[in-house]
Amino acid sequence: MTARTFAPIEEHRLTLAAQVQNRIREAILKQSLKPGTHIDQDKLREELQVSMSPIREALKGLEAEGLVVIQPRRGAFVMEVSVSDMDDLYFTRQLIEGEAIASAVPHLTDADFTRLEQMISEMRRATDRGDISTFIHLNKDFHLHIYNALDNQHLIQVIRTLWERSELYRYRLMFTTHNSDRIHREHAGILEACRQRDAALAKTRAQQHILLTQQELDTQLRGGTT
Repeated sequence: MTARTFAPIEEHRLTLAAQVQNRIREAILKQSLKPGTHIDQDKLREELQVSMSPIREALKGLEAEGLVVIQPRRGAFVMEVSVSDMDDLYFTRQLIEGEAIASAVPHLTDADFTRLEQMISEMRRATDRGDISTFIHLNKDFHLHIYNALDNQHLIQVIRTLWERSELYRYRLMFTTHNSDRIHREHAGILEACRQRDAALAKTRAQQHILLTQQELDTQLRGGTT
């Protein structure tokens, strides 16, 4: 008997399709489903114990996130990783998030700074114990907490979409590198610039933070060559 990839779906406050989407996303990000893999929908239906309808809806949602590609008459496949796609994605993030943090700095409060400091400490604890999933969740929350100070849901939705598309690469990096100290130092530097109300410095540090991650991923995806 072949090993199961998925446990059955249980009752939950999320819709069935959302639960299925979360399960498949997690399998993709942790590379239980590797890039280029054909997603067997019949196997999903059997293992998750759901009908085909929420599976199809979940796959469409994952396609919108950039994690899955659906090909007519062939089915759904895990998106292949690509250096050019990653470079374009991270370049776009530098542009948008640089402007977002510069605009957000004047709106941040002392309570925001306290919470951001707590997040940095929580991220350090997560990486110390090797809890990559928790680190990645907190990492996203740290940055989005800053951007949320603008109270601009259109901007936040654009950034969330870019982050969702980045997660396949981000998980790949965190599972194969131990350079978490650099990430924590950069987060502390971004927070310090925000505390100083220095919008230009915050923008520079945020963009450099994204660029350095892009460069590490670029080296990794090219097989260790520069």
